[in-house]
Amino acid sequence: MRLLLLRSSSICVAGLLLTACGVANGNTVISAATVAAKPLPAPISVSDTASTAALNSALIFNQEMLFAVNAARAQARKCGGRSMPAVAELTWNKQLQQAAFVHSTNMARYDFFSHTGLDGKEVSQRIRDQGYNWRSAGENISAGAADVATVMAGWLSSPGHCLNIMSANFTEMAAAVVTNNSTYYGSYWTQVFAAPF
Repeated sequence: MRLLLLRSSSICVAGLLLTACGVANGNTVISAATVAAKPLPAPISVSDTASTAALNSALIFNQEMLFAVNAARAQARKCGGRSMPAVAELTWNKQLQQAAFVHSTNMARYDFFSHTGLDGKEVSQRIRDQGYNWRSAGENISAGAADVATVMAGWLSSPGHCLNIMSANFTEMAAAVVTNNSTYYGSYWTQVFAAPF
């Protein structure tokens, strides 16, 4: 029997300042998993044929995730101690999807869990690498969840993740999950939120 392990983390980006969501004192906090004694591999490229095929075959997942996020945004809720009003629906963005897919794939391939990629890039750079010119951006990551309902329940019960989901600063989103059963968590989830200039 395999023990289900869940781990989540969230960050928000506004302008050029990178901060962790849910930090009461306003200090910049970025938690990163340490990858010890491993050389830093080059990140994968979404131009790989397998990556493109995986992105194209994810339509049902995309619809399920977008529906779950917009259903959450349609209701006022508390994110930790902060009351959040209902906010407008988000739309799916393929550039954000590619950024999420690249990050989830790299976490699954190299068995790490962090907002910072092994190449040192954060969500702001990953979405810019896909040609997306953002004015606000945020990211939720999780590991070990089996399905959209489970990962969304975890994110909505976590103040920082919930704030990202409920933020009126975002107008678009995408997400990806990549599974590698030979890794510690098995599944690696990335949700990316943004608003373009």
